[in-house]
Amino acid sequence: FVYNQDPSCVHEYMDVYAEVQSSDPAELINSPFGGRYCGPIPPRRRISLYRAIALSFYTDKNSTTPDIFEGRYAFINESEYEIGQPVIGSPCSYVINFAQKRTGAIISPTYPGAYPKDMSCTYQFIGKPNQRVRIEFRDFDLFFGGPHCPFDYVR
Repeated sequence: FVYNQDPSCVHEYMDVYAEVQSSDPAELINSPFGGRYCGPIPPRRRISLYRAIALSFYTDKNSTTPDIFEGRYAFINESEYEIGQPVIGSPCSYVINFAQKRTGAIISPTYPGAYPKDMSCTYQFIGKPNQRVRIEFRDFDLFFGGPHCPFDYVR
């Protein structure tokens, strides 16, 4: 599959919705579009932002080969993504306080999958007096458009 919005991706494609908030199929139309894929290169790993993900396959061909696509799925525990006290109104912002959690892992909301467009997350670490906070990134893959036009960033 190749993420594509050009005219060559009109006869056969798969649409991905990874930010589905409701399990009601009628609400899919209100979910942010996660991408359209076609061709031989599969999409990167996707992890839902909430408890649902939707895939929509379309073809207008009269006959297709039996091996159109193949993949795997697994339901995973969301507690791995809850790294502190959630900030109300944000699906991925947290306050991490020394008193509740001294050490832990910090991961982006859909790690190790592709992250949603226009995602803005904050992680605030609060230690006790005379403490510092040490952060070490072990995997870092943000899109960079050049020194004068960064697209994604950690600040």
